[in-house]
Amino acid sequence: MFKGPKNCTFVLFNIKKMKKYFLALLVVLLVIPVFAKHKKHKNKKSSVNSIQSVLLHHTGCFGRCPDYSIEIKNNGTVVYTGIRFITDSGVYEKNIDKKMAMDILDRLAANHVDTCARSYESRIPDLPGLFYKINYKDSTKSFYDADYGPAFLRIVAKTIDSIGNKT
Repeated sequence: MFKGPKNCTFVLFNIKKMKKYFLALLVVLLVIPVFAKHKKHKNKKSSVNSIQSVLLHHTGCFGRCPDYSIEIKNNGTVVYTGIRFITDSGVYEKNIDKKMAMDILDRLAANHVDTCARSYESRIPDLPGLFYKINYKDSTKSFYDADYGPAFLRIVAKTIDSIGNKT
């Protein structure tokens, strides 16, 4: 295939030259990512909570389960609406500390309430339901049967219930 030492040196020279080019290319490919600018990702906790209000509705059952709703707005306004089988029926409004209202809304945002499913399966049809409606600046998210969803929804519901009492 090769005739004489002249061709052999030519091939060896080309291999050495290719090794140098390959090494240079490898160095460049390894160095470029080090000097590339990285985009800073926004931390979700640093972003402003865009939840405007939360409405918690306890639905009735086939019996005499209380049917009422409590809405907490980001300005500290709490609206209680007693519908039936409740001692305080009617619509009542009160103000709470704005910080307390924002703590509840921030807790929902921190637990990523925007990723909750639309409904959670309840295998017992007679149990009262727990309905959430979250109002954002530009949209609304609702989900049903939250009792069977993530545990933080039940915890927040107890907090909202304690704040939303008529007195």
